Amino acid sequence: MQVETQLLKAPEAAAFLSIGRRKLWELTNRNAVPSLRIDRAVRYCTSDLRAWIAAGCPTDAGAADRVRKGAGR
Repeated sequence: MQVETQLLKAPEAAAFLSIGRRKLWELTNRNAVPSLRIDRAVRYCTSDLRAWIAAGCPTDAGAADRVRKGAGR
């Protein structure tokens, strides 16, 4: 069984979402888009980003936590 979990860097995640890097950082800082922090590095899980898109791309603060709860994480 192959699990499709890929961690993307910010430029890759911005391209995945078809938004600019500055907009991605704005959403990340508000905890609107799901992200993972590994020390100082920020990564974006493709499955979390897909769940965020499926939820309608909410941009309010804390939306990332609600998306993760809805995805069972």
